[in-house]
Parts: sequence; structure tokens; C-alpha cells
Amino acid sequence: MKKYVWTIFFVVIIFNFWGCSNRQERIQPEKNKKEELVLWSYFETDAQQEGLDALIQAFNLSQQQYLARWEYVPMTGFNKRLSRAYTEHDLPDLVVIDNPDMATYIRLGMFEDITPYVSSWNLEEEYYASILETVTYEDKYYGIPMNCNNVALIYNVEMLNEKGITPPTTWEELREAAKILTTKERSGFLMCGIEGEQGVFQMLPWILSAGESVDNIGGEKTKEAFSFIYELIEDGSMSRDYINLSQTDVARKFAAGEVAMIENGPWVFPSIEESSVSYGVVPLPMKEKNSAVVGGENIGILKGKNTGGAVTFLKFCMEGSSLTKFCETAGVLPAKIIEARRLVEKNPKMQVFEQQMNNAVPRSSIPSWASISPAISSATFQMVSEEKTPEEAAAGIYQK
Repeated sequence: MKKYVWTIFFVVIIFNFWGCSNRQERIQPEKNKKEELVLWSYFETDAQQEGLDALIQAFNLSQQQYLARWEYVPMTGFNKRLSRAYTEHDLPDLVVIDNPDMATYIRLGMFEDITPYVSSWNLEEEYYASILETVTYEDKYYGIPMNCNNVALIYNVEMLNEKGITPPTTWEELREAAKILTTKERSGFLMCGIEGEQGVFQMLPWILSAGESVDNIGGEKTKEAFSFIYELIEDGSMSRDYINLSQTDVARKFAAGEVAMIENGPWVFPSIEESSVSYGVVPLPMKEKNSAVVGGENIGILKGKNTGGAVTFLKFCMEGSSLTKFCETAGVLPAKIIEARRLVEKNPKMQVFEQQMNNAVPRSSIPSWASISPAISSATFQMVSEEKTPEEAAAGIYQK
């Protein structure tokens, strides 16, 4: 009997020891498990995605508490996906978002107020005022600028030299140059007119250059801008298909030699440089004034998510060189002024864009932009499809 009791005793001891040991093995990884941070982005070019991959990897290697990853959400459906995720309580921790869209979501209460965290970050001294405006609302901060940009005229040096054409500086010079440069094989000029913010971003500089004020979009000067774009189509210098082309599509056609001059931003430089095209950059031709529009992305933290981890990620982006490296890879300007000017020293083709940032107009400063933007898209389609004259289409944008 004693032998039996001792046998049971040792079995229990061994079982408990094995159980505790096994339980520790199960619990230990949980204790050391990193908190996941999910970021959404619509970056679509290889250079943008490679740059973001490197930024995320650098953050993950910089600390042991968080593990960040990013998910691609197409730009054309980004806002719908974000709105749906909000209603379904399935939001990421952070988003990389087009700067005019951020203002809309701030007003809807979707972004975390990070004002208490940014007091020591010197944002007002170090960043372009025009881009910093897009992350603030009622003197509070809801994110940080990730990068900034605007658009200019990018031209094929050999094609212009062959025809003895200097880069145009006015609307009339652009129209004449585009006519001369147009052949059966190529268009003289091309821009993005696709539905949504991309197309509107490329149309707005022409409206402002015509002399339109930000609180009168759809007025007489807007009609002049629409009429000018329509003239380029009527001349045969620009394809009507431009309303189906993204900014990336336009860059591909330029790199393939199918167009002599394009309106685009520095983010297309990497794809152009993969080809043998020699290109130059000048400000967009103007009518009454040169009018650049602020482009670029912000990083915001979604309310109710992992604020501590997300702030750690923002601080990492602010303090190190990894975000600047992303900008170099992606072909965009850093939102920090000093870093942007250093990038210009490395790549002089960025100079036009950096200079234009000093007076560029944020779309978030335009009253009722959330409703005006789709109205410009609709007016562009109506003009190109000839449902309305350019003047009639433009008049439909105006809203009191």
C-alpha cells in the first residue's frame, strides 16, 4: 500500500512539474509578444511601396514593444473603405492620407487629438506652414505631415530641342508648343483627369492660375481655365482619354515617348528615370499667376486605437532620418523645410517643387472643398463628353 501511495505521489509531482513547465512555455511568448500596429496607405508606385516597406522595417528594428505593418488600399476607394471601417469598428491604428481628406475626417471626429504629444516637436518652426495647416483644426493637432509636393511641367528635352522649342511659360506658349509637338505617334501635352482627387489636384492649378479666388471656384476665371483645357483637346494636342488616366498612367506614357510634355509631380521621377528619356522641369505655364497647390500625405492616428504605439511611430518618423529616406526613395519632398532643401541639393530637379511650396495653396483652405472637389470632377467629365460646354460645366461648380 505504501508503495502504491508513493507511486501516486511521484506521478502527481511529475505531472504538476510538467504542467507548470508546459504552461510557462505557452505563457512566455505571450508575455514577449509585440503589440501590432496597422497602417493603411494607397501608395501605388514601386518606389513609394519600397520606401514605405523600408520605413516600417526601420521602425520595427528601432524598438521591441511594437510590430508595425502596412496594408494597401487603392486610392480610388480609400475614403469609402475608411468610412466603412469606421462604421464597422474595424479601423487600422494609423493611416497615410491625402492632406485635404484629413480635414474632413478630423471634423467627423475620427482622428485622435495628439496636441499634448507635439509640444516638444517644433512643428511650427520646422515645417512648411501650408502643409502644417492640413493637420490642424481649431488650434489642435491630429497628425503630422509625412511629405509634401505640388505639380509642374515635365518635358522631354530631346523632343523640344528637335523642334527648337523652349519650355513654355504662358498658356498661349503651351498651346502653340503642344500643337507643334503633336504627331501621329505622340501627344504634345497630357495631364491626369481621372475622377477623384488626383484629377482635381491637376485641374485646380489651372483654375487658380486664371486668377480665380479660392472662395469663388466656378466663377468666370474657372470658365477660362476649362475653356483652355478644352482647346488643347480640340487642337488634338491632348487626348480626351486623359479623364481615364491616373498620374502614374500619364508618367508611363511620357516614359514610353508617347507624349512630349506632362503635368505631374516629383513622385513620377523614379519611373521616368527607368527609361532613357531626358527630361526637364519648369513651373506650369501661367495666365495671371503661377499657382501651385499643396499635395502630399499626412499620417494620422485613428481615435480609440493604439494611441501609445501610434505616437511612438510618429515620433520615430519625426526624429530620425528614416522618413527623409522614404521621401528620397518615393520621389517626394520631406515636409521638414531643412530636409527638403537638402534633398534639392542632391536632386536639382526637385527645386521647382520646393520653391513652389512657399506659396502653395492648401486645398483644405478652400471653403466647402469636400463638395467642390467632386463638382470639379463632374464638370470635367461633362466637358470632355460634350454634355456641356466648358463654360456651362464650370458654372455648375460654383456654390455659395
